[in-house]
Amino acid sequence: MRGVKVFTGAAASVLLLACMGPVPALADTIEAALVRAYQNNPQLNAQRASVRFTDENVPQALSGYRPKVAVNASIGYQYSDTLTTAGGTPSTLVRTQLHGTDPPRSAGATITQTLFNGQQTANRTRAAESQVSGAREGLRVLEQAVLLQAATIYMDYLRDSAIVEVQKSNVRVLEQTLKQTRDRFNVGEVTRTDVAQSRHSSPPARPSS
Repeated sequence: MRGVKVFTGAAASVLLLACMGPVPALADTIEAALVRAYQNNPQLNAQRASVRFTDENVPQALSGYRPKVAVNASIGYQYSDTLTTAGGTPSTLVRTQLHGTDPPRSAGATITQTLFNGQQTANRTRAAESQVSGAREGLRVLEQAVLLQAATIYMDYLRDSAIVEVQKSNVRVLEQTLKQTRDRFNVGEVTRTDVAQSRHSSPPARPSS
């Protein structure tokens, strides 16, 4: 029963390591396991994205110190056809006809600079910087928690694996002892009581596949 519990603990450790990333082999070092957890942990990746999003608030707040430029332009199309008549009598009547196109264009730019807005820009900048500092500290705390969890799971995995190997070795020794006791019983060196004691100490027989 104890062997079953240990094996279950090792399986749970493997499952938790799989949630953090690829399962490390026994040959991997704890440094490699920590690097893998640091790079692939979904909570850390989400927190890093949140910090990058918070960082954008600082340049937005600093934009209050910078000048603002507004550019406008317009272009159009105009067609005119004019007929002018001058003269008092039919013999002196003069008619003038003008027609053509005219594309009117205009462009302009306006630059404004805020000189004083009641310290609003300064306060917004300080608030944005404080938010960035808080987000980075939250990321640092989460990194420590994830690395501690990864190190704990890695060491538990190694411990449980070693215990399983020791128990497997003990099983092989007990099976060999039972076999030797049966052989000695067959030649009359021991009694049935000795065989029963060896069988009691040995693990249950494995079902044949």
